[in-house]
Amino acid sequence: MPRRLNRSRTKGSDAARSDRTQSDDALSEVIGFILIIAILMIFLSLWMVYVVPAEGRQQEIEHMNYVRNWFTQYKITADSLWVNHEPNDPYKSLTGVTFSNSLTLGSQGGATQAGGLFLPVMSPIGSTGAVAVANQQAASGGVERIEIRKDGNPNPDIDFQMGRLEYDATNHYWIPQSYYYQMGGVFLKQPSGTVARVSPLINFETSGTFIALLELAGAGQIGLSGQGPVRVDTKMTNRTESYSLIPAPATPYSNITIYLEDESVARGWENALKELRFQSGVSSGACNIYRNPTDVVRIDLQGGPEKIQYRYIYYTISVQSIATGAT
Repeated sequence: MPRRLNRSRTKGSDAARSDRTQSDDALSEVIGFILIIAILMIFLSLWMVYVVPAEGRQQEIEHMNYVRNWFTQYKITADSLWVNHEPNDPYKSLTGVTFSNSLTLGSQGGATQAGGLFLPVMSPIGSTGAVAVANQQAASGGVERIEIRKDGNPNPDIDFQMGRLEYDATNHYWIPQSYYYQMGGVFLKQPSGTVARVSPLINFETSGTFIALLELAGAGQIGLSGQGPVRVDTKMTNRTESYSLIPAPATPYSNITIYLEDESVARGWENALKELRFQSGVSSGACNIYRNPTDVVRIDLQGGPEKIQYRYIYYTISVQSIATGAT
């Protein structure tokens, strides 16, 4: 009897050990699977925290560089149109000539969101943008404009509204910013300030000051937003004219007052105009440039450059959507 009991106990112990071995094997497989999931989640988290924003930031930086080059090329094309225009020569008249430019509004990141293991979260979200032609409100009232006076007149001899062709970017990973074309210049506006990437069409000389009064007016559809490409059509009208504003010999004095959107834009204009004055060699006494009080830039001219030559240039701009797709 004792031997039989011993045999039965031995068989039971062996079965228990076998069951425990099988249970340990199953438990190790579960733990291993959980560790693999944890490692995968850590990898995905690091990818989303570091790689996706870096890739999105790079895409948006490249797109903003593209927008900057687009506005620079637009300025060159628009300038060449009125510079080469001769209204009195029917063979050289460019009245009614339209030039078109294609502009992609977004960074196109959204077109590749299915990439990267076919998970949308593995790719950055594409930025969007809006382009429009409009008159911006001035902080001091009214719209952005230039007023020119001679001989200390209380009323302006010239009151000219400054339109814009503006692109506003909605960036997710890079600095929000805007590019716009105004008065022949290209400006970049960011939260930290505004800078003139290309100077406006104002020239200071001892023999006189030249200003190109460039009006941008909407024709048809004047704005679009989104991610895809749009076409910007610009046409020069038949009202391109040149004039001179000459003060009286007894009171050789003129001033130019520029009313702008806010202090940031005014500071950008002030810096650009002071650079133009420095390049021309005109002294600050003959051409005094300052902000008054914060959002208004004033130019006082006397002692030579008080004569103002100006030219009206009129453009009409329309924005069209470009349908794209596979054929």
